[in-house]
Parts: sequence; structure tokens; C-alpha cells
Amino acid sequence: MEISVIVPVYNMEKYLRRCMESLLRQSFLQREIILVDDGSTDGSGELCDKYAKLENITVIHQANRGLGPARNRGMEQASGKYVVFADADDYFGPELLKNLYEAVSGEEADLGIGGYTAVYPGGRTQAFCYTAEKLVLEKEAMGKLALNMAGSLPKDRLDSKYGRSVCAKIYRRRVIEEYALYFVSERELISEDLVFNLDYLGYAEKAVVIDDVSYFYCTNPGSLSKRPREDRFQEDCRLYRALEERFSAWCGKTEYQRYLQRFLISRARFDMMQRVLYLDQCGKKNLVKQTVKEILDCRQLQEALRDYPWKQLPVMQGIFAWGMKRKRSGFLILLIRLKQRFLPGNQNVTL
Repeated sequence: MEISVIVPVYNMEKYLRRCMESLLRQSFLQREIILVDDGSTDGSGELCDKYAKLENITVIHQANRGLGPARNRGMEQASGKYVVFADADDYFGPELLKNLYEAVSGEEADLGIGGYTAVYPGGRTQAFCYTAEKLVLEKEAMGKLALNMAGSLPKDRLDSKYGRSVCAKIYRRRVIEEYALYFVSERELISEDLVFNLDYLGYAEKAVVIDDVSYFYCTNPGSLSKRPREDRFQEDCRLYRALEERFSAWCGKTEYQRYLQRFLISRARFDMMQRVLYLDQCGKKNLVKQTVKEILDCRQLQEALRDYPWKQLPVMQGIFAWGMKRKRSGFLILLIRLKQRFLPGNQNVTL
């Protein structure tokens, strides 16, 4: 078996069929699919059992433990040379597995990185491509790759140059097993994907980035990774501190500082937008200004903004960063609502 596709499932009955049908339509056939039902309370578990009747599809049922532990359970079951992760409410283009597999096997790489296409409510799509042509990164570039996953430099178009998620990527299972790599629980650190990627890059010898964008990331607000959380920015700050501790052991502050500043500034923008739009939709507009003020008053955020060259950011991100630095809560709330009305989409999604 060449590829093990691991799909954690928690109350995804509405979307699981679409995900599974996209996996069954893959042109690459040397694959197994491992469904991990993480204590679903809808009909997801029964639907998983139906798919398990097909060849090379396995289902594991377990009590609810969260996304990270569900992926860990899937990795224990995996037998493929490579591992690919999918969220049950997303879906694949028919050539994705083939393109990822050919990229890593052709270069004898430990990691393959693809882009993705965001699918917004209403059906509008937007492609996020990380490279115009195949890019091969050797061992000495793994540290820079890690920085560019956590964040990016001010002039870069995307907040993460190569994506923080494990989705739209392919991993060599031998590396995972040899170094006992695993996902921390999102209840411990909010971005278990990024932490796993950084751990993995510590042992990877080579990576390849391709221009494929056929992982379709759906902005379904009901999923664990995409729904608003009241404490999300506090958790992002905790992750920021963990990243700072990790990178300070690898390199000097001058090397990692701008990347982590971009990380925190982008998370503040994303979290603020999610909370404002969520409170507006719930009819709790009276709570919006206080929520924004709490984020703007964060000492770590203001320290990151103090000497940050916000004028080098893409235009809208730069304007937003200026508003956060000046603590212009009313201006930021207006900007968020105007954007949602006239330009819904790209600032509300991250992978």
C-alpha cells in the first residue's frame, strides 16, 4: 500500500459522503482510507460502517477525544508508505493523491506540499497556490520552511507561506514512526497541525512544493477547526508563546521575530473578524466593541505591532494592522462589516 488517507469524523453526516466520494474517485488506486469516528452523535458512525464494506476502507470507532487524538489513532492503523490527512467536510480533486505521490516519490522527499482552494458559502471559490512551479527544498532549508509555515515576512501575500495545516500535504510514514511523532490535542495547543508540522520538519531530509490546488477547503462553521471560539485569541497567544520558545531554541530572535509577529497579527485579525461576524449573526452586537477591545489590549499583540513594518503588508492587511496598532476598535468593526458585505471570503479563511 502506497498511501494511507486518514479522515477523522465527528458529526459530519452532512458532508462525509462528498468527502468519501471524492476519495473513491481518485485516479491513484494504491491507497487505503482510514475513517476515525470520534464519538459522533449523529449518523456519521453508521455512514462510516457502510463505507467500511468497500475494499481498503477501515473504520475505527472511539469515544470523543478530539481531532489530534483521532489522527493519532488513524496513524497507528496506517500501513501505507505515505500518509495523507483529510477533514471530513472537505474534498479532493480527482488527481490530488496522484500529484502528491508523484512529487514525493519522484524527488525521494519526505514531505510534499500542495496549495488549496477555499470554498465559501454560496459556492464562490478562491485558489491559494504556494508556488508557480515545482520547488524542491533540501535539508538545510527545513528551518526556513518551518518559519514560513508558522508565518511569513511582511511583503509575502499569504500569512503562512506554505500553510499551517496538515491537509493538502503528504508525509513519509517511516519518519512519523521512527521519531514517534504525534498530534497534541487541540485542547492543549489550538493549532495541533502546525505543531505536528514543525516536529516533522525537525527530521525531514527533503520537501517538495507543487502548484496543485485541488484540495477543497470548505468554510463550514460547524467543524471544530472552523467554528468561532470565544477563547480563540487567548489560545492563539498561548500557541505564540510555545512557538517563540521552540524557535528560540533553533535560531536567534532576529531570524524568527518577523515570522512570529506576522503569525500573531494575522491570528488577531482572523479571530477578531470571526468574533464580530459571529456576534452580529447572533444578535449580540452590544458585545462586539468589548470583544474587539479585549484583543487590542493584549500586551503581546501590541508588542508585535510596535515596530512592525505594516506598510509592507498587502493593502487590506496593512490597513487592518494600522487600526490594531492604533487600537481603533470602531474603525476595525466598520471595516469588518463592510468587507463582509462587499468582499466576503478570503480574510475569513486560513489553512
